[in-house]
Amino acid sequence: MRWIIALVSLPLVAASAVFGLTDDSLVEGENSPLAQRYTTVTNSVADASAVKTATFSPRFGRPDGKRTLVLYDGTGTASEDAELYGIEAGNLATHFGEAKVAAVGDYTADMMKDFDAVVYLGTDSKATPPTAFLTDVLKGTVPVLWVEQNIDNLVGDEPGSVAEFVSHYGWDPTAPLQVSNDQVKSVLYKDRSVHRNTLNSDTVYSPRIVEPGKARTLATIVCGDPQHPVPCEVSGEPPMTGLAWAVSSGNLTYVAEMPLNYIDENDLYLIFSDLYYDLLAPGTEPVRQAALRLEDVGPEADPNDLRKVADYLHDAGVPFQVAVYSVQVARIPGKDGWYGLSLLDRPKVVEALKYMQARGGTLIQHGTTHQYGTFNNPYSGRSGEDYEFYRYGCTDTDRPPYKFGECKADSYITKIGPVPEDSVEQQVARIEHGRQVMIDAGLGAPTIFETPHYSASVNAYAAIAAVYKARYEQSDYYTGMISGKKITTRSDSQQFPYTVHDIYGTTVYPENLGNITVTEQNNHAIRDPQYIIDRAKANLVVRESTASFFFHPYLSLDLLKQTVTGIKDLGYTFVPVGDLR
Repeated sequence: MRWIIALVSLPLVAASAVFGLTDDSLVEGENSPLAQRYTTVTNSVADASAVKTATFSPRFGRPDGKRTLVLYDGTGTASEDAELYGIEAGNLATHFGEAKVAAVGDYTADMMKDFDAVVYLGTDSKATPPTAFLTDVLKGTVPVLWVEQNIDNLVGDEPGSVAEFVSHYGWDPTAPLQVSNDQVKSVLYKDRSVHRNTLNSDTVYSPRIVEPGKARTLATIVCGDPQHPVPCEVSGEPPMTGLAWAVSSGNLTYVAEMPLNYIDENDLYLIFSDLYYDLLAPGTEPVRQAALRLEDVGPEADPNDLRKVADYLHDAGVPFQVAVYSVQVARIPGKDGWYGLSLLDRPKVVEALKYMQARGGTLIQHGTTHQYGTFNNPYSGRSGEDYEFYRYGCTDTDRPPYKFGECKADSYITKIGPVPEDSVEQQVARIEHGRQVMIDAGLGAPTIFETPHYSASVNAYAAIAAVYKARYEQSDYYTGMISGKKITTRSDSQQFPYTVHDIYGTTVYPENLGNITVTEQNNHAIRDPQYIIDRAKANLVVRESTASFFFHPYLSLDLLKQTVTGIKDLGYTFVPVGDLR
């Protein structure tokens, strides 16, 4: 009887096993090794605070080019901002060669003689630059770009010193013309109207030109509507036009205000970036280059979308880049668990990526999972949506005290701190795994990296530099990288108008126009093709003009066509990103 029961039960057990294995409720990759690997955090947040922080040299860039000394005010209440400005100004200088960034207080006699140019960023009005620095500037042997504060110290207080300065340079730094901030919406530079953002800006102190034949006005303040300008109301003076925003005479170029505030909203940054050519490469011929990146392509991308956009760009003669994250991690719908897949599990996506390569596409690595752990970082924990190399949350305000909560369309995305597994070694392992998946899938070894959402810790950037020689992105830079102060969340994001070789030790190809969006996101309005085209037009003030943007392949192809056509109509030529100057 027992044998009979066993024989009858065996098919039932087998059938049960088969049906169990084919249970429709199972999700592919559920609790897979990949899911476990990227949802298991081995370090605690407390451990993260003990992780050794990477250090960076204050001298960086290409040593075979021009050498620029960048000096910033290391004193006063704005010293942290000043250090960030110094790093950003140094990054720009690396387009031409090598930069050294230092606090102006550390300047010693004749230091500038070893450099081709000097940039001084005056942010502390109470600071007095060292006498050695002032003396060397007045020698006139090295070109100096002086920004905003403390220019009156260059004159000195000896009897007749003002007249002597005016006789040599043609303008008087001790008696600037004062124009209220709200009047100045634009600046005229090289016959182009350049937008000026009044957010967090102060009174504009225009240099008073006494002898126009000795001082050349490079950029002019425009008051009122740029299309219908009006005379500027000047404190203690009759209304005036033609006031200087930037002036050049002898070895000295002076800019009236700091153009590194709110880089992404203030086109004065583009004027500042172009002035470097006058210092370091005055014979540069103008060029207009464009680049395009297709964004957030992972294992769950639609192969049909990828093929359609590749066909259009190939037929339009537009080389392009494809940002690929090779591992997909996400919560299982309706369950508590997670699933994990890679490109190796999605042969049709891999075939589409190979098709894109054959149609002129270059694959770059866009992180590994484009998310981190089981956090909402800050959105959902799903690959393609979240940050990977830094912790973020959603807040009601953009300034402290922060109240973190659910992400909404009008939320602000706020830094929390490095992820728990943030040693350089841990980040290298994560990056190399994602890269190896691409290689194993037969896609070749990528040579360019992009951080998800353009953000990472200093250790993650150091890890990227250990694996890659180039990045294609905008990037975060942190207070303390030069001064040696403790690195916290205090940082700036910098976009570039041309290719640089930044403080992290990698070439950075510029993405400077942003992307098309069809919904409001994080207090950013919808960005249509005309927005991207207008940003490309604004960048024409830079001699080596770059129009570089990204596009999500799941959006309407018509949006991409409008944008590409509009950029071409401005005279830009699309090139592979590695060809950007």
